[in-house]
Amino acid sequence: MFRGVLKLEIIKTFIKFGLVGASGVIVNMTIYTTLIALDINYMVAATVAFLFAVTSNFYLNFIWTFKGKGKDKSIKKKYIHFFLISLLNFLINLFILRLTVGFLTESQWVYGIIEDHVDMDPNKVIKVIAQIIGIGIATFFNFFGNYFITFRGKKEK
Repeated sequence: MFRGVLKLEIIKTFIKFGLVGASGVIVNMTIYTTLIALDINYMVAATVAFLFAVTSNFYLNFIWTFKGKGKDKSIKKKYIHFFLISLLNFLINLFILRLTVGFLTESQWVYGIIEDHVDMDPNKVIKVIAQIIGIGIATFFNFFGNYFITFRGKKEK
């Protein structure tokens, strides 16, 4: 019984985390695609977008997803933990971004499909696709890191 309740709590929390994450993806991708359109280096664009998205995500997770959890930590300490976990995930994302951009750029098949069907520079489209893939993979590491480190502990009553 207890295990079922615990699993349900984790699932509910993950869904909330996912919704907050979706808003973070919107923040991230809006900033990232704007900077890419301005011909800013894609790694720099990813870094700037990350900084805005992580701050937005922390605030929303703090007030909604993990509301009242980890009462033994100050908000400053939670933000530091959240930021460090997010930074680790950002590094995972950059690694995946770099690999995916290289792979998709070298893939004549993918490049050709984009070139034939999208009215944009294929190199820019590839960088956006790679960012989405990187964010998707890093999401799971991010959730479990924050669930078990940043916001661990009992809820406030």
